Amino acid sequence: MSAIEGPAVTREFENRSLIYDETYTPRVKELLIYKSRGLKSVKMEQTPLNLHWETVIKKTNKMLIELKQDPIAMEQNNSEERFSRRAFLSSMRTGGKKLVKSMAPASWRMEANEWNLANYFAGYQFYTVELDYNKCTMCKVCFTFCTQEVFHVTDSYLYIENDKCVNCTDCTDICQEDAIRIIPDIKIKSELRSPLFSKECQDCGQSFYSFQTERKKCPICMNRDPRWLSPY
Repeated sequence: MSAIEGPAVTREFENRSLIYDETYTPRVKELLIYKSRGLKSVKMEQTPLNLHWETVIKKTNKMLIELKQDPIAMEQNNSEERFSRRAFLSSMRTGGKKLVKSMAPASWRMEANEWNLANYFAGYQFYTVELDYNKCTMCKVCFTFCTQEVFHVTDSYLYIENDKCVNCTDCTDICQEDAIRIIPDIKIKSELRSPLFSKECQDCGQSFYSFQTERKKCPICMNRDPRWLSPY
C-alpha cells in the first residue's frame, strides 16, 4: 500500500510550505501527514489552484477542523528559492528533536505503519469497525488477516480497537458472512467490547466462542458437509 500511496519525488517544500505543482494532486492522507509533521501552508505562483487541488485542500481542512487542528493556509509564492524534502525535514524540529526521519518514498515503504493516521493524531480514530452480531460466527478469519491486530479476544470478550484500523479492508474482503463494515469516522478513539459465550461443539467437541447462546456447533462444523470427515 505504501508503495502505491507514497509521495512522489517531485514534492518541493519551502520552509514549512508545500510548493503547488499542477502536474500532480496530493492525497488527503498525504497532506494530513505533512501537516502533522509541521506543514503550515501551500504556496503557489500567480496561477490559481486547479479543481483537483482545491477539492483535496477543502477535504483536508475539513478533517483538520474535526481534529481540532489549524487548517492548511494558502500563500502567494514570491520566492524563487526551493528546498528539497530532505532540507525541509531537516529544518523541522520540536524540542530539539527531528519530527521525522525522511519522506523519501523508499523510506516510507519500509515502514507500513507510517500510513496510519492515528500515529500522527494521538487520541483519535479515523474509522469505526461495525460488526453484525447476527451474521458473525466468530470464525476468527479476520483476526488472522488483520495486519493491524484490530480484533482480539480476552476473558470472553471481543475487543475491536478502532484507532488501529487503517481501512485496508482485508477483514471485509475475507469475511464469508459479510458481517463487517468499515465506516470513515473521525472521533475520539474508542474500543468496542462485546461479550462472548464459551461453547462446546456438539459435533466435534471443540470449544468455541459465539455471540448467540443457542448456537450448538462451531464455525467449522456449521459449514462442513456432513459427508466430510471431521478436521479434528
